[in-house]
Amino acid sequence: MRSLTLCLALLTALAGGTPRLAPGELSPFLRVISASLGSPGRVACRDIDLSMQFKKDGLSPDPRSPMAFAASPEQIRTYLAEGKLVVCGEEAGLKLGAGIAVFKDKGKPIMVVNRTNVAATGLTLSDALLKIARIQ
Repeated sequence: MRSLTLCLALLTALAGGTPRLAPGELSPFLRVISASLGSPGRVACRDIDLSMQFKKDGLSPDPRSPMAFAASPEQIRTYLAEGKLVVCGEEAGLKLGAGIAVFKDKGKPIMVVNRTNVAATGLTLSDALLKIARIQ
């Protein structure tokens, strides 16, 4: 029992305590972001399970997309090295260089944009997208 409690505490600490969105909840955000970048429905994603879920939700997994969804800190670093706008599922990812984080805040999905990280990619987000996001 003690090891289970320890594992749960470790997982909570690693996740930063931020509740993650299910892939089906992420897909509408990814659709809006990709459209804002001029590549509607296209997203790079190295996580096979997520890619398959995104595909079921009508997104096109495309490694050539200017936007990528990163499921881990390592993926954030890799995508940044490729010059992609990185979207992640945790606010802590913004500190690692992700441009956009989509996560739950008080039980509701929220999108946070880090303007400095987005500007570093050389990409521009639409004003419409910026109006629905929280800006850092």
